[in-house]
Amino acid sequence: MTYDKENMIGVLDSFPKQCEDAAKIGRKFKIKGKFESIAVCGMGGSGIGGDLLKSLVKDIPVYPIHDYNLPKYVNKKSLVILVSYSGNTEETISCFKEAKKKRCRIFSITSGGKLSELDRNAVIVPKGYQPRNAIGYLFITMVSMLSSSRIIPNQSAAIKETLGILNPKLCGREGFLLAKRLKDKIPVFYSSEEMAMAAYRIKTAVNENSKQPAFYHYFPEMNHNEMVGFNKNSARITTVFMIDKKDSRHIQKRMEITKRLLKEKVDVCELEVKGKNLLARMMYSIYVGDYISYYLALMNREDPTPVLLVEEFKKLLKG
Repeated sequence: MTYDKENMIGVLDSFPKQCEDAAKIGRKFKIKGKFESIAVCGMGGSGIGGDLLKSLVKDIPVYPIHDYNLPKYVNKKSLVILVSYSGNTEETISCFKEAKKKRCRIFSITSGGKLSELDRNAVIVPKGYQPRNAIGYLFITMVSMLSSSRIIPNQSAAIKETLGILNPKLCGREGFLLAKRLKDKIPVFYSSEEMAMAAYRIKTAVNENSKQPAFYHYFPEMNHNEMVGFNKNSARITTVFMIDKKDSRHIQKRMEITKRLLKEKVDVCELEVKGKNLLARMMYSIYVGDYISYYLALMNREDPTPVLLVEEFKKLLKG
């Protein structure tokens, strides 16, 4: 029986091309002016780009907004980027209207919908994807656009490395092998704080594609609380440590000790992070994670594409 009825595997295999196209789209748009901060408004698969951008950029404050309202510290000196793949996300539309009232500089990324009507200068990306599968168009476009506009440090080398490291055969195989380890388990993904949003994105991919629980946390914070929670009732949990050679020696030492301690209580496996630049390392991990979630979906006898509970929730919200 074929569970992948909407050919998500085809979308995953073509993801490097999506990122290449996204980088080109981003370079076409220039944002003029100087800003004291960047606010990225978006939800779910559309909103994760703001979190990743915050991890990536340290030269200017980046505020991911996952809500209906803008905080007071977002003002007319802020660049507000609104990301909604459908263009109809009500929280993002609300933030757009508030940003207009605050006289913020606005830039939108969408495939259409109400947001494209409200913002005639919006960056329009191709339709036909699930938002989580359009992360290239939504995030790489944003990084390329901000980089070429010199609002964030130049990311040309990082983007080039990212495009070179996203190999569907190698990442697909790594994802498949990890999915086999995670079958019938509850995965918990652990990373450094720098890579935490990549770990979070993998966790949400497992939620949406595999239709099962998954969790994440990061070092060193998890050493001060979460690791104490593992006990004899944790048999269904498998921890996945994202091993990154770029992590500080303090984090690497903490991970090694934690793995030794947890092996007495739960299954422990590793996802080896590859890449030199942070952007490449994040995107490589996310790409492997997407394959993990895809193959887990098939092992769970689930179609990875539909998110029926989300659709049902939206209908009830409108009722």
